[in-house]
Amino acid sequence: MNKVAAMFILIAIVLGAGSYAGSSLKVENMPDISFPFIYIVTEYQASPQDVMNLVTKPIEDKIANIAGLTMMSSSSNDGYSTVNLEFKESINVEKTKQDLESIVQEVGLPKEAGRPKVATVGYASFPSYYLAVHANDSMTQTELDELYDKELKPGFESISGIDHIDTIGARKSSLDIRLDGGALAAYRLTPSMVTNAIQSAMTNGSVGIVKFNGNSQIARVKGELNSLYDLENLEISTPTGQTLLIKDISDIEAINESSFIARLDDKPAIGIHLYMSRGTNAVDFSNEAKQKISDWEKSTPGISFNTVYDSADEVRQSISGLLKEGFLGIILASLMILVFLRNMRMTLIVIVSIPLSVLLTLVVMNYLNITLNIMSLGGLFIAVGRIVDDSIVVIESIYANLQKAQKRNESVVLLAVKQVAMAISSSTFVTVGVFLPIAFVTGIIGALFRPFAVTVSVALLASLLVSLTVIPMMAKLMVLRNAKAMGTKEHEGGKLVSFYERTLVWCLTHRMKTLLLSGLLFILTIVFTVPNLPKGFIPEGPPVKQMNYSIKLPYETSFDSTDLQAKQLETMLLEAKDENDRSMFTFVESLVGYGWSEERVPYMIELITQVNDDVDPDTVKERYRKLIADQLPKGSEVMSGSLAGGSGSSSVDFVYVIYGEDQLMLEQAAATIKNEMKQFSELKEIKDSLGDAKTEIQIAVSPSKANLFGLDVSGVQRLVAEWIAKYELGNIRLDNTLFKSAVELASKDKDSLDQLGRMPIQAADGTIVHLNEIAKLGEVKSPLSLQRESQRLMVSITAKIDSNDKAAISSKVSSQLEQLELPSGVSTTIRGVSLDMAKGFTQMFAAMGAAIAIVYLIMVLCFGNAGTPFAILFSLPLAVIGGLLGLWIAKESINITSLIGFLMLIGIVVTNAIVLLDRTQQLRKEGYLARHALIESGKVRLRPIIMTAGATIAAMVPLALGLSHGTLISKGLAVVVIGGLITSTILTLVVVPIIYELIESFKARLNRMFNRKNRTTAGEDISL
Repeated sequence: MNKVAAMFILIAIVLGAGSYAGSSLKVENMPDISFPFIYIVTEYQASPQDVMNLVTKPIEDKIANIAGLTMMSSSSNDGYSTVNLEFKESINVEKTKQDLESIVQEVGLPKEAGRPKVATVGYASFPSYYLAVHANDSMTQTELDELYDKELKPGFESISGIDHIDTIGARKSSLDIRLDGGALAAYRLTPSMVTNAIQSAMTNGSVGIVKFNGNSQIARVKGELNSLYDLENLEISTPTGQTLLIKDISDIEAINESSFIARLDDKPAIGIHLYMSRGTNAVDFSNEAKQKISDWEKSTPGISFNTVYDSADEVRQSISGLLKEGFLGIILASLMILVFLRNMRMTLIVIVSIPLSVLLTLVVMNYLNITLNIMSLGGLFIAVGRIVDDSIVVIESIYANLQKAQKRNESVVLLAVKQVAMAISSSTFVTVGVFLPIAFVTGIIGALFRPFAVTVSVALLASLLVSLTVIPMMAKLMVLRNAKAMGTKEHEGGKLVSFYERTLVWCLTHRMKTLLLSGLLFILTIVFTVPNLPKGFIPEGPPVKQMNYSIKLPYETSFDSTDLQAKQLETMLLEAKDENDRSMFTFVESLVGYGWSEERVPYMIELITQVNDDVDPDTVKERYRKLIADQLPKGSEVMSGSLAGGSGSSSVDFVYVIYGEDQLMLEQAAATIKNEMKQFSELKEIKDSLGDAKTEIQIAVSPSKANLFGLDVSGVQRLVAEWIAKYELGNIRLDNTLFKSAVELASKDKDSLDQLGRMPIQAADGTIVHLNEIAKLGEVKSPLSLQRESQRLMVSITAKIDSNDKAAISSKVSSQLEQLELPSGVSTTIRGVSLDMAKGFTQMFAAMGAAIAIVYLIMVLCFGNAGTPFAILFSLPLAVIGGLLGLWIAKESINITSLIGFLMLIGIVVTNAIVLLDRTQQLRKEGYLARHALIESGKVRLRPIIMTAGATIAAMVPLALGLSHGTLISKGLAVVVIGGLITSTILTLVVVPIIYELIESFKARLNRMFNRKNRTTAGEDISL
């Protein structure tokens, strides 16, 4: 207080540092959660069964015992294997990834298999920005393809923080060399011979250094293959000694096409998915992409861009919503303080604690690398109501002491601060201590709420520092010489104080009645509310306008038929109208053949769209999912989802996993389970992990017949693969055009069992034998993929639960499925929301128990005895009453967010009891009897208690109302805190004094008993 200038300098430093820190913080929607997941992908062109036996199993066997592994699952598909690994949270993901990269290189895999690629799950696993570009009337599609390849794609790749780009619909020039099987057989050529001849003619490389006239020059050998004409007339020698031209045995065609088809509002387009690397600021990434798009639209008027989905929009909306509600909370809290203090100067002094505490918190957040997201910003604004509590108590004490003082000077202010310093310090430490157990909560809950806990704790500690330093200084400057009566005095608090005094006296006189009534209220609340409240894991956010439909047609559907089906669906969506005769959908993007990978999936359609502002997104999504399904052929599947948070797939709530040793039995069991699950209307988007059944060409070689020609099965396998393989030549420049070229047998020579059977196989003696002479060819059904978990075959059936009470639905479905008779050897397990809830709720209840223990320990250390803190703990069950009633009134579920609210209440509600009993303790030391001390302290501390509770409640009202998009995390939490604070404030003022008096009475009886015993012992000693 004597260093006013120094204090103002420190305040200026805080203002500057806080402003800088706030502008420097990375902005994102949710905390950057590092999941301990690693996956290994290995390419191997073979059937799922062969991939599993030759690639997946050897990798699993090699890595099964790696340290920290908790779950291993795999998927063996056509052409590739994926092994998914889940580790303990304590592991170093990057180091484990490096260890795995070394280990998998030691696995004995087929020589045709690719090198296993080890990767982690993160931001780069999902697109963060979806957009489409299409040509206007002034530009052709070919010109757009060239522009994208030369300018747009390199421009997007230059964005800071870009990981990679998915391009859908951009056509590229390719050169297909299709070999005539009959001509090859006639001249005893094979596709590999032709490929080698072309590659030889394409040779281009240095051969050494020569000296001309004393100067060293590099000598280079280059084939004269510069045009399509040169390629067609390239000579090739046959094994029979003849010389042919390439065009004599093949068709060479230069084409311009894409693996996928993309359309936007029925116009040809290029779909672009931008993937953001980890650690990148989502808003900066979006802004840079938008700036490039704006520049291109100005410089190239022939193109138009359409933003399909931008993850940064959700960030902006969430942060904007929380900022609005936070500032509205600050205004309401300030008005509440003004109503009680009825003094503008004192109100301004209290409000000063808000910006200073917030700015100090931003400085610490920047130092700890905590990002600005829903959780940290929500924690900051939820703490606003509690931030002012310490300052309210200090300023109220200062004012009360100034009213009583004969002479107003600094000593009065110091005395006033000293009287409440212990109370506000202990209450703040208690509230901060409540969040300590969050550090030990594991999984997604701990990762989500840790930034929240740190932010709230730092804000409260900052507010304590401000209340004990800045507030007294401000009081000295603004109030000391201008303290005016506020119309009330300490003991003449008007009707409210008189009413409270009468109530408290009656309750202290009728202690058992009051306690029984409070206990009955507590029990009835639990009995009435808990069974009737829905239970969930993490609350769902508001529905988003962007949506997508992943459509899977029957496996045998051709690419052209899929495209035709997509056009019909696009027309239906584009013609859809709402009740006001407006277009239901603002745009429709269609991606044909795209299955969220680089390979074409001929039977897949991805429809991405957005509804207008006047309709309910969830209703429209479900309605059109059914309409789309009605238009599709039998055996098709439609999955609706949202682009927010991933590749359009929505999260699952219910997972039923079946294990077995026989794939056929698993398929039968999965069909039975899926049919049973469809009986529950609450289950949506039911699907299994089997994928589609597909046909596979099986070539069964007879060893005895093959042996007649000097062949064996492996030799036949190699020769057949040589004939049907596609040989990539890479990029070749002909006629000043760069082509991606490949050589393969013409489709007419391998599009039927008949054609494949006539494939020529060269015997050991040089004679030719046809494949059907030594093998039987046929089509068999086989799975598209084989799933394993913990080295056992498995199939998972998943569904989304369309209900607030997910736990109840999950339990009902589980009970019904347990009654099913499944094939012998099949075992099951249940996962999903029920398992997550069981684990999460257990951890949260354990955290609450630890928090109560911490609170009690801190209070014992602050009060110096165990009795007073024990009395204060009785305010906790009183808060449960209001918290549960608040959830019931607001129709919110009991979930992790609301449990965090109850955890916060443990620290918040004891504050009022601490403020009350701290003054009681002071009066007891002055010689007051327990009851008299309770009544006097109640009259003195009533107003600050109501003010602090009112300010906290007022600050949380906007968050509880959920007026904007940014209240996903805050609403349930705020409802619990408001309800709990109301009931605990009212009941604490009477119940805690009763418990305190009972404890003091018990201690007095014990003292009298010991004193009597001591006197008796002393009397006996005298008589002796």
